[in-house]
Amino acid sequence: MKQNIVWLVFRFTSALFVLCSTLASAAPLPAVVDHPSAIGQSAEYLQEQAGPLALPDAMAAYRAGKFTQGKAPVLSFGIGANPVWIHFAVVNPTAIPVNRRLVIETAWLNHIDVHFQHQGMTDATIRAGDTQAFAQRPVAGRFFNFDYAFRTGVSDVFIRVETPDPMVIPLYLLSPQKSGIRKTKQVLSYGVVYGFLIALMAYNAILYASLRSTRYLLYAIYLAMFVAANMAYTGHGFAWVWPDSVNWQQWSNPVLMVLYGVSGLLFAAQFLELRTHFPRIHKGVIGFSLSFVALLVAAMLMGSQKYALLVAFTYVFLFSGVMLFLGAISVYAGQKPARYFLIAAVSAMVGALVTNLAVWGFIPNNSWTFRAVEIGMLLDATLLALALASQLRAGQVERIQAERLAQLDPLTGLNNRRAFYDKTSPLWSQAIRHGNNTVVMLLDIDFFKRVNDSQGHAYGDNVLKAMANILQQSIRQGDVLARWGGEEFIVFLPETSLQEAAALAERLRSSIAAMRIQHASGETAVTASFGVAQKEAHHLTLDALIAAADACLYQSKQQGRNRVTGNLIGRPLLS
Repeated sequence: MKQNIVWLVFRFTSALFVLCSTLASAAPLPAVVDHPSAIGQSAEYLQEQAGPLALPDAMAAYRAGKFTQGKAPVLSFGIGANPVWIHFAVVNPTAIPVNRRLVIETAWLNHIDVHFQHQGMTDATIRAGDTQAFAQRPVAGRFFNFDYAFRTGVSDVFIRVETPDPMVIPLYLLSPQKSGIRKTKQVLSYGVVYGFLIALMAYNAILYASLRSTRYLLYAIYLAMFVAANMAYTGHGFAWVWPDSVNWQQWSNPVLMVLYGVSGLLFAAQFLELRTHFPRIHKGVIGFSLSFVALLVAAMLMGSQKYALLVAFTYVFLFSGVMLFLGAISVYAGQKPARYFLIAAVSAMVGALVTNLAVWGFIPNNSWTFRAVEIGMLLDATLLALALASQLRAGQVERIQAERLAQLDPLTGLNNRRAFYDKTSPLWSQAIRHGNNTVVMLLDIDFFKRVNDSQGHAYGDNVLKAMANILQQSIRQGDVLARWGGEEFIVFLPETSLQEAAALAERLRSSIAAMRIQHASGETAVTASFGVAQKEAHHLTLDALIAAADACLYQSKQQGRNRVTGNLIGRPLLS
């Protein structure tokens, strides 16, 4: 009787211990439903401290209660963390096996061992990791996928993960169908991101090819480096570009991250013209980048992925701050496009900061925090594209203004000799082709040197301006007026006869003679002499016609000035 009581007490105590252990650990996940959210809070973990643990050691530690309950949906342990064992249980209440896919949505884990157990016996062990060629993965995909049919009752899953990379372990338990749908959505979202950035790359590459401006080339390289770095840490690079290059896969993340930062700072230096406006800061930026490149090379020569990743993450983190600083000082210096750059730098910095904090385990890791760098980069790329477009428009306006100023006389605002030829060339060709009447009128202010000497050059400038004003008000819209040089002016009159041109010249002569120009001691009148020549219907060049008008102008001066002389090239007509 006493033995039976002892046995009952033992059984009750054992049952109570098992019940307490069950309550203390996570409840098994039902296999019959999908779990679209990460299951980290339903799992427990143990980090190795004194060397590697084999599966029996990990199971014994689990039974001894040494595993820690997951506190966040995504388990995160930081860069260079010790290997970790993860456990969770799955219950199948049905009488038939249920196929489920375990997905670890991190692309850079070196070694993964997954052990599926049923009723205390290991049913399947699957190994994966990016130290294996992509083709060796149990299920094709940029993430690590493991298919298993959970039998009736409770099954245990033990996972060991080892990597020098950031130990971020988002676990999902889905049906193969739901996993495929999730994968398709992710592919579409990355297609939008990559498509947008690649389109910007191509556009800026075309601009570089046509304009030969280095800033467009550097911007295209900056975008390309971001896409390459993003493809590396999201697994697209291993899946699509280098599936057999296992060694490169180990180093692609730190190398491409640093190249992304270097290309960004090179673009910033060119775009913000640091060498011109901030030469010392320009040297500091170059030295900053070279220092981290040297540290990365040293880590690679040492064969330390951990230190290489620490260098890369630190550089990218500081890179965002440097970009912000460069944008701020350029805005303060008055560079208009720098405003776009500053907002872009803030967007990229916030995105990079959120992703870095999520990867390092300081904030919860989810789809939004992990992909914050992509959102920030899309805003960054858009704003920088607007900044480049603003610079392009400003450059075009400056070129147009420069070309316009190059064709204008700075004193009178009239066309100069170069502009005169540019504008009359098509009109002259049309006159030759169709035989239209065309006249050139030359006029010269009489005794202008005497005016300058007696009243000063400032007064002489006023005379020239007044002369230009009268001429502008008197000619037709299709006529071409220019300052020919000094006190001499020229008018090209298309579809005009000699008599019409002579009449216009006479009206201008009278208006100029009646003009009075004020000066300090009173006012002064000036006169002008005119030469008018009409082309004949054959073989004459514009310069020949101008020479004929100049000969007529010479006759006007020889005959007493303040008069109009015209001819039909070789046949004088005096007035």
